[in-house]
Amino acid sequence: MNTFGGIVEGKTDFPIINSVLIGYFNKRDIDIAWVQPQNFRSQANYDKVFKSCKTAKLRQYLQFNKYLIIHLDTDVSETFGIPHHENGELLIPEKLVEKVVAKFRLEMGEDFYSQYSDRIIFAIAVHSIECWLFPILASDDKNSQTENCFQILKQTVANFRKNYEYYQEITKKYHNSDDFLRLYPKNPSLKIFIEELAKRNIEITEES
Repeated sequence: MNTFGGIVEGKTDFPIINSVLIGYFNKRDIDIAWVQPQNFRSQANYDKVFKSCKTAKLRQYLQFNKYLIIHLDTDVSETFGIPHHENGELLIPEKLVEKVVAKFRLEMGEDFYSQYSDRIIFAIAVHSIECWLFPILASDDKNSQTENCFQILKQTVANFRKNYEYYQEITKKYHNSDDFLRLYPKNPSLKIFIEELAKRNIEITEES
């Protein structure tokens, strides 16, 4: 059985989440099977994430994975009924993540989620997973950035591009556990993901 199964929007999400796991667990070889998308030629698609979170599919994934990591960017949340504002006020990342998780729970069914909640870990990025790169690529005053992260990085970081191999390379700084543990709290939604991992008290062993 794999330690982790991963459900993400697209292939460039893989190296970021993988590097985060390496840094958090201080293990170079993280046992993770990417179950969505099933191949690198698939286009990024948030709708496929929701389709992968139907009860029957989740039961199947949980047969082969101890934990499931489910990733989604909140830049698309308004398209599935979760606005970024409430009563005229911008939702703070914690509240927006909470609402997106509630949407997933509804899709899964509360009975199913209650049964498997300890094995399901949400990695909800506000508003995109590129915001999780800010602690290693941006100045300190930008680390909590949540808006237009890809565009800002493209304008401010030389040769920045959305590319699997490039994301693998630039996230290597997270592989150093001391660096990662110092940096991750600077981004609010990355911090939420790590807190969710911590709640499970997951141990990565040689046999995992």
